[in-house]
This record gives sequence, structure tokens and C-alpha cells, in this order.
Amino acid sequence: MPHDPRRLTALGWNGPLETAFAEATTQGRRGLVIRVDGRVVTILTDAGAQRAALTSTLGGAPDDGGVTTGDWLVIEDEVAVHLLPRRSVLMRRAAGVATAGQAVAANIDLVFITVALGAPLKLRRIERALAMAWSSGAAPVVLLTKSDLSADVDIDLRAARSVAASTEVIAVNASGAGLARLREVLLEGLVAVLVGPSGTGKSTLVNRLAGNEALATGEVRSDGRGRHTTTRRELIELPGGGLIIDTPGTRELGLWDASAGIDEVFGDLTEVAAQCRFRNCKHEQEPGCAVRAAAADDPTVLARLESKRKLEREQERLDAARDLRAKAEQRRELRRRARAMRHRSP
Repeated sequence: MPHDPRRLTALGWNGPLETAFAEATTQGRRGLVIRVDGRVVTILTDAGAQRAALTSTLGGAPDDGGVTTGDWLVIEDEVAVHLLPRRSVLMRRAAGVATAGQAVAANIDLVFITVALGAPLKLRRIERALAMAWSSGAAPVVLLTKSDLSADVDIDLRAARSVAASTEVIAVNASGAGLARLREVLLEGLVAVLVGPSGTGKSTLVNRLAGNEALATGEVRSDGRGRHTTTRRELIELPGGGLIIDTPGTRELGLWDASAGIDEVFGDLTEVAAQCRFRNCKHEQEPGCAVRAAAADDPTVLARLESKRKLEREQERLDAARDLRAKAEQRRELRRRARAMRHRSP
């Protein structure tokens, strides 16, 4: 990104951030994270792009997920010392850690969920990604990539829309199909993040939108799985004024705090269940079950019901584990204070 002092406002700097910045520092500078490389970030400041180390206090608490692309930071003496409030953040459960979250992207307006065609659609995976996207505070859009590999794009579009509720579904490919609509969605001043498994064409899509080879791309492996050509989260400015964040491919996004998103994705089932004769209906053998009645006309209802229950169970297990962690941390803090008081005693 070339230097332009006025650009920070176009990139999302606003009144609430200015207030938080003034409260946090008297001599620091503000910076937008456009790339993360471990404990070093590339940021865009009033003076242009620079790299800055993260202070130890920005190591990432279990519930905030650490510094990520799209965050606004306070910079003092070339070191990032403070994370400014986020207006939205896409979170996932950190790989291999049951009770720690990882921030995928912050201060985003749109979550582009990429699903490659050419193979049967995994509708349950789309539902999971939608639940996480809605919970981020941003609006999801489902992108059916590599639409030229589909045997019937219309059928694939209908299948994706059957689980997408009010979410827009767009079929796109590297030849340019669907890009015009995508540019209409990603308006000037909006920030989008791309998520999905490796091999769904995220980096290729960014390059087409940017009009250049902004990101490296790679061929899909012979077994059909994608290669990890993107190894870090990086923010790219597009000619139309929008911003897009490319992310490394993940086979599955682990739920974090997705209860609100689950309710959004399966709102249609909730409306049907409200018509059941019994308020505590389990939708199994109860008389007057509206869900079972709906399933008689639409067999996909039961598959969606099981998908909803599976996500809810996963979220409940995570919530329980986080509660146990919080209680353990509280006990450790009480013991630490008790030891400190003993040392102070004469």
C-alpha cells in the first residue's frame, strides 16, 4: 500500500477508535494490522507501512484470540503496546487447544465462505461456517468457487441456498464469472475476509479482484486436496476501495462462541418447532410435532435438525470447558493473592 496520510479514515478509522486511542496514549501512533508474522506485525500508520514487534501484553488472552489482521494498535517506540476495541471479530477455536480462541480477522464487514465445486457439496460444513460468520458481527456471503467444474451450477446453487437462509450465494470462477456481483457486494470502505479449506481458490479470487498477482497461488494436489499457498493472514487493498483479507486454508473451523450464529442459521427450524403441540417437544415420537410433519414433505429437515443439535452439543461442551478454565484461573489468582498477603505480613 503506498503512503497516504488520509487513507486511515478510508480504512475504517472512526470516532470511537479516536476516543479509545486518546485514552490509551498521549504520544503513540495508530496502526492498522495488514499482516501478521508471529510476534511481528506489518501495520499501516500515518507515516506509511512499517513492521512492529508485539509487546508481551499483546500475547493474546484465551478469549480475545490475540492480535490479528484488521486490528488497530497503539504503537510506541516502534512497538505495538495496546489493542484498540474491535467492532467485529471472526473467532475460531485454536487448533489443539480446547479452551483457547484464535482471532481470524478483526473489524470486518463481510465473511466470504469459499466452497469449491466439482465435488458433492458439504452442506453441514457450510452451516458450521455460517454459524461462525454470523457470530462474528459481520455478514456472511457463500462463494461457490470453481463453478466451471460443476456438473450443474444451478443445482449446486439451490443446494447451498437451502441451508443459507437469507445469506447470498454467488457462483464464481477464475475466468471471471460472478466477479461483477462480488465487486458490487464489496463496496468501497468495506472489509471482507475469505475463509475455507485449501484449494478453494481464495488467493486466485483475491488476484482477480485486485487485478494483479497480489498473492501466490498453487495447483490442487492429485488427491483433490488443496495446497497451502497462503501461510499467513494478509490484508489486500482492492482497486474499487474495498479491502479483503486472505487466510490460510482450514479443513474445518472449530466453534468458539457461535450460539447466536447457530440460532441465525437454523431460524427456520426454530419457527417450525414453535408450532409443536408441546413446548418441550424433542421432535422424536411426540404427537403434534410440527418438525416431523414438515419432514414428511421435506426430508432435508431432519438432516438440518441433526446438524443443529450437533453444533449445539459442541458449543455446550466448549462452554463447559471454558467455565472450568475460568474457575481454575480464579483459584490460581486467589492463591497468588494469598501468598502475596503472607509475604507482606510482619
